[in-house]
Amino acid sequence: MLPREGFKLVVFGDVHGNLPALTAALTDMARQGAEAFICLGDVAMDGAWPAECIGRIAALGCPVVRGNADRMLLEEATAFAPRGFPDEEKLHAIGEWARTQLGRAELDLLQTYTARAEWPDLLCFHGSPERDNEELTAHTPEARLNQLRAEFGQQSVWIGGHTHQPLHRELDGWVLLNPGSVGLPFQKRGDRYVNLARAEYLMLRRTGAGWQPTFHRVPYDVADVRRGILSRGLPHSRWLAQEWVDGSDHTETA
Repeated sequence: MLPREGFKLVVFGDVHGNLPALTAALTDMARQGAEAFICLGDVAMDGAWPAECIGRIAALGCPVVRGNADRMLLEEATAFAPRGFPDEEKLHAIGEWARTQLGRAELDLLQTYTARAEWPDLLCFHGSPERDNEELTAHTPEARLNQLRAEFGQQSVWIGGHTHQPLHRELDGWVLLNPGSVGLPFQKRGDRYVNLARAEYLMLRRTGAGWQPTFHRVPYDVADVRRGILSRGLPHSRWLAQEWVDGSDHTETA
């Protein structure tokens, strides 16, 4: 059964253990009149509040897609293996710290996350419908997208996360969207990447023509996330806190 005209559905993800960002996003979603939610996963790892973010999203009672970082928390811990990325040894240590912060209740909740979530005329996933670590972007070949659609469905709106970059890509009779990241949006500034203190999400409004998307960016105080990182025992906390910058250009775009 299709939702009524005017119904507002929020799709969000890539929270990455950032409670100030999640709180700012949920407050804004309520202000915007959100009636239902779908979470695209990567809820806990890499931030200072992994357990708290799992609990806060569980309280919404909404479908949650399992992201690659959620899957990793359910797998056995692994030793660091370099892959040639900047600061990857620090990031591995921070991710492993998140594992130590989760109890049985949080791990049980992670087990309930699903590979995909479906609504009328809408398919949601983390990376792609096939793999939680595949990146679907503005440059993904249409042949690959057609291959995925042949296997996973012909919904007119597909929404994925994982890249932490908002996307609105119009295709032949359907649209590919990405809401960006609630807890870990990033931007290249000069020769380095920085994390932006703004929470990104997508609101879908049901109209007679289908789902009408609006992208939202909600700033919050960068000092809140820095304080959390420095106070909660994360490894490499001083380095990580310095990676965060103000993200106060609040915008909404169709």
